Amino acid sequence: MRSTQCIALSQPDIDTLQRVFDNICAEHHWPRDSEHARRHARMLIDEYLAGTTNEQLLLVVGRWFASRLPAETSTSS
Repeated sequence: MRSTQCIALSQPDIDTLQRVFDNICAEHHWPRDSEHARRHARMLIDEYLAGTTNEQLLLVVGRWFASRLPAETSTSS
């Protein structure tokens, strides 16, 4: 697993990432502490640090990434 760069994000940066993350989790009915949500959070931060800072573009990239994830399996009966 690669490490995310240690760069301080401003509060507006964090707010943008949080809105996108919350939106994608809600669209896919993912609990915020699920494996898919954690992978998604990492991808969004990496994408943001790579220069995609527009919220609408992050949503597009986030939706694409979510569509590529395998279905999450439930271990409860």
